[in-house]
Amino acid sequence: MRIKKILVLFTLAIVSCTMLQAAAQIEDKMAAAVMKVYDDHIAKNPNDYNTIFMRANQHFVNRNYDAALNDVDRTIQLAPTKETELLFDAYILRATLHEMKGNYDAAQADVEKAEVINPTSLSCIYTKGKVAYAKGNLDEAETQFKAILQRESRNYDAMYCLGCVEAKRGNKDMAMAWVNEAINLFPAEPQVYINRALLQEQMGEYRDACDTYLIAMSATNDKGVSIGRIFDLAENHYDDVMESLRTASDENPRVGIFYRVRSAIALKYNHYGQALRDLKYVTDNDLLEYPTIFSDEAKCLFQLGDYDQAYTYANKAIASDATNPDGYILRSMIELRQGKGKNYKTAENTLDQALVLNQNYAPTLLAKARLLIAQKKYKDALPLVTKAIDSEPNNADALMLRGWLNKYQLKNDAAARTDFEKVLSLNPDLLTSLTGFALNELGRTSEANAWGEKMIKNYPATGGQAYYYAAALQAAMGNKAQGLKYLESCLANGYGGLFDIKLNDDPYVNLLPLRNEPAFNMLLEQSQLNFQER
Repeated sequence: MRIKKILVLFTLAIVSCTMLQAAAQIEDKMAAAVMKVYDDHIAKNPNDYNTIFMRANQHFVNRNYDAALNDVDRTIQLAPTKETELLFDAYILRATLHEMKGNYDAAQADVEKAEVINPTSLSCIYTKGKVAYAKGNLDEAETQFKAILQRESRNYDAMYCLGCVEAKRGNKDMAMAWVNEAINLFPAEPQVYINRALLQEQMGEYRDACDTYLIAMSATNDKGVSIGRIFDLAENHYDDVMESLRTASDENPRVGIFYRVRSAIALKYNHYGQALRDLKYVTDNDLLEYPTIFSDEAKCLFQLGDYDQAYTYANKAIASDATNPDGYILRSMIELRQGKGKNYKTAENTLDQALVLNQNYAPTLLAKARLLIAQKKYKDALPLVTKAIDSEPNNADALMLRGWLNKYQLKNDAAARTDFEKVLSLNPDLLTSLTGFALNELGRTSEANAWGEKMIKNYPATGGQAYYYAAALQAAMGNKAQGLKYLESCLANGYGGLFDIKLNDDPYVNLLPLRNEPAFNMLLEQSQLNFQER
């Protein structure tokens, strides 16, 4: 594999996907901050077409395509005709958005408007080629992309597009020739490898695509794009990605990034045993040393029931980063269950340390509230949950927990209903929105069922997380038979959290009502491989 030859050039820029994920989180926060500035300015200056267009571009980067289209429409409506440069860019962006949404006639119309402003622009030619390709006019698309190469013979994006044309025609060798030519011209440019990987995905060669993304990772200016693409690829082609990473790690046993990426993907899909194997290899061989590696190892051991070892790694995570409250939250969960369990005081002391670091951190507040709920101290728990909501008003977990406290323990149905209805205002397309559970509490059972089925349809089957939520929802609704069917699918798709399946009883997402059913233990026995290090 070329991976073995190229990845000896790895630098500190890519030593850990955890670092890259942290950078992505920072980038997300920065994007949100920028978006707030735009929103505030436009609220005061609703006709400022320049700022509206800047926000359209930010929405595009954030993949909020409908919002981007709304803003670019407003830009074109508000901008005077003398703003030719702005209008050109706006027409090209709108054409791109229409092409992505399958509105090819509208895309073509916008390209033609842009051409009136600048008939020689490569952007027009490129967009015309993309629209022709999307409509299946491969000869026209080829003509446009080759026209770009006539003006810029080293344009690797045009080469990639020509590769896509040949792939669509079924000419795989010619398709690969185009992207490989780009690689020969720009061997240090990560985008040419990403383009080749995208083409391999288009042709159904998913493991080869992952191999190519791994090569792109060696470029110092990749900025985590390739790792992001690998995670995306794993959603529908998990086995191909894991096999590619296995081969890469076998060929490069001292390159910790391969084991780290593989463990992170396994962890994302609740394969705790698989993740643990790679995390142990990293820490046992001193390949990488970051707090999140230790905390991930502690999470895996906790889910698999080894609380003493989990405690050891949680302490290592805290020692590596004593300012992160998440490490203390994890350790408190472990401490609660060590030995004979119910170690409330020890766990509470650890959470108090986390609150010293940040007294308004919602996860800490909710963890302490749950600790009090476990001791039936419901009135003491309520202010903590309310404080968490004050800190994060759209935290579905906190809203559902306060609704549960009010409805079932404090007998305040009106307050509970307010919280459940607030949950319904959140994004229902996310599992973590808990929309189905709120609908059930509001008596809208048919809608709750529909939400659970939608989650199963929309989320990757790999890891079984959507089935786990659906099983918990059916259990909460009293539909034990259906809950067990979903649990069977959950386990069949590799869900590896033994704690979640067997012990977790936190409101709302739990399987407590199913655990006394004979079929529950049978399913658990049949799925023991899910809960083993492998």
